[in-house]
Amino acid sequence: MSATSDIAYFHRRVVEERQRARAACEEAIRRLHLDLAARYAERAAEAEQRELRYSTQ
Repeated sequence: MSATSDIAYFHRRVVEERQRARAACEEAIRRLHLDLAARYAERAAEAEQRELRYSTQ
């Protein structure tokens, strides 16, 4: 996967997990999806930093 496709994937997963959190009937499941969304957001930020580093070299 390229950094650009990684970024798109992780951003898409953030959106999906937030949607799942909103649809969850139980608080524990909602928190789980929000935690996953936060982790995907971190991965997206890391991929964006990686892409920035390599594009400026």
